[in-house]
Amino acid sequence: MAKILERAETLVREWIARPSGISSEQLRQREVETPSGHTVRTSHFPLEDGEDTEGLRYVWEFPGGDDASMRWTLDIALAAQEDEVCATVRIGVQQGGRDFQLSRPVYQFGAPAIIRTLLREFHVSDAGQRVAPEYRVVRAGDISDLVGFLTNQQRALPVVAVTNYPTTGRPLVDLKELARELAGLAHVVVVSTHLASQALTEQLGPSRSVWQGAVRLYWPQFSIDANPYEHKLWTPGRLLPSGESLVGELRRWLGSVGAATVPENPVIDWIRIARRKAITDTGELPAWVEEYLKGIEADRLRYKTERDDARRAEAEAIARLEGMREQYAVVARYSKSVPGDDGSSAETEETDVSSLSVYAAYERAKAQIGDDLVLLPCVDKSVKDFASYRDPEKLYRALLDVAEAGRCWSTNTLGKPFGEYFRELGYGYSALNPAAQARQTRRHYEVRYKDGTVLLEAHLKVDEATSPDQCLRIYWYVDEDEHALVVGHVGRHLPD
Repeated sequence: MAKILERAETLVREWIARPSGISSEQLRQREVETPSGHTVRTSHFPLEDGEDTEGLRYVWEFPGGDDASMRWTLDIALAAQEDEVCATVRIGVQQGGRDFQLSRPVYQFGAPAIIRTLLREFHVSDAGQRVAPEYRVVRAGDISDLVGFLTNQQRALPVVAVTNYPTTGRPLVDLKELARELAGLAHVVVVSTHLASQALTEQLGPSRSVWQGAVRLYWPQFSIDANPYEHKLWTPGRLLPSGESLVGELRRWLGSVGAATVPENPVIDWIRIARRKAITDTGELPAWVEEYLKGIEADRLRYKTERDDARRAEAEAIARLEGMREQYAVVARYSKSVPGDDGSSAETEETDVSSLSVYAAYERAKAQIGDDLVLLPCVDKSVKDFASYRDPEKLYRALLDVAEAGRCWSTNTLGKPFGEYFRELGYGYSALNPAAQARQTRRHYEVRYKDGTVLLEAHLKVDEATSPDQCLRIYWYVDEDEHALVVGHVGRHLPD
C-alpha cells in the first residue's frame, strides 16, 4: 500500500474507532459489528502489477443517538493515484426500525471531523489557495490577491467573506465555528479592517462588496460584472442578535450543493469493475449473461452522466433561486405592498427619492454608500425618530455627500479641509461642539464604537428650521486609526 494512502487510512480508522469501540485491527476485516449497533464494511482495491491506483472504502452504520428510530450511514472512500489521495465522505440517514412513527425524525447534519483532520494532514488546494479548516485574515494590502482569487474561473469552492461590526470591532458570527463547519465546503476569509473593506468596494463596486458586519457568499465563476443578487449578502440586521443561525444555514445549504456537485469517488468505480472482472473470470457465466451485463453497464454509465449533469444543473438552479429571492426582498422593501397568497398584484412606489418615507430614503442611501461610511446601529433609531421630516430627498443627498467626503478623506484625495469642502456644497459644518464636552449634555453625544465610547462632535448642518423635527443634522466621529467617518446620529439637532 502506498504510504500516502496508508497514512490517510490510519486517520480514518482512528476516527471510526473512537465512537464505535472497534479497534483498528478489527477494521481490517471485511465486516465487523458491535453489540451497540455499529457496523463497518470494508472494501479494498489493492495495488496490482502495472497499476498505479489503489483504494479503500468504509461503509459505517450506527444508531441515531437519542432517536433509536434512525440509523446514520457514513460512506468514506479513499482513492490513491501515485502520490495523491482523493477522499470523499457521504452522509445518509434512514429509518432504523420497522415500527410506524407518527413524529418525523429530528436530526441535524454536521461536518465530519475526519474532513478537518484530512485537510490539516494533507495539502489540498483550490485555484492555488489551500483548503483548510481555518479562516484567513485579509487586510487592505491583500485585497488585490483576494479579488484575483474570487474571479479565478478555476476556483471550485465558494468563498464566505466576513466583516467586522463597527460597534464591537468583531464579526457577528463565530469565525472558528464557521470555518470548522464549512471545512471542505467553502473558504472562509475575514476582511479585517475598514480600509480593507473599502479597497474591496473600490475593486468590485458597492453592490458586490461586503462591509460593516455583513457576510457575503461568492460562488465559483464570480466576476466583477456578476449579478450581485446571485452572490448572497447577509446584512447585520439579518445576523443580529446572533450569527449562530447563519452557520447552520450555510452548512445545510452548501452541504446540499456540495453533495450535488462532488463526483463519485473513483474507488467505487474501481471496486465495481474489479467485482465484475472476478465474476467474469470464473467462466461460469453464459455468453448471453455477459452480453446482458455489458448492456446494463452501458446503461449505468449513461444514467450516471445524466445524473451528474442533473446535479450540476440543480446546484446552479439553487444559486439562481437564492439570487432571485434576494432581489425580490430588496424590491419588496421599497414597495407599498407585496403580492399576497392569492396572487394579487403589488402597487410599487415611484422610483424618485422624494416619494419615499424618511427611513426608506435613508435605507436607499445606505445601500449606495457601501463602505464609504461606518453607520452605527443607533443611526437607525435616530432616523426613525425623525419620521416627520418633510424632505427625505435632502436627507438622502446629504448622506451621499458625507459618504463621498469620507471616501475622499480615507484615500487622501479630499484636497481641502472638511469645512471648506462642505461649504462649497452649501452646507454648514462644525468640527468641534462644546455641548459634546459639557457635563450636562455630554451623554447625548456619546455612542458605543468597537470596545469603547466615543464622542460625536463633527456634524453637518443640513437643514436649518425653527421646528426641531425639521432641523436635520448628521453627527459623526473621526476614526483616525481606521481612517473612517463613523456616523452615529442622523436626525434632529442634539441638545446644546
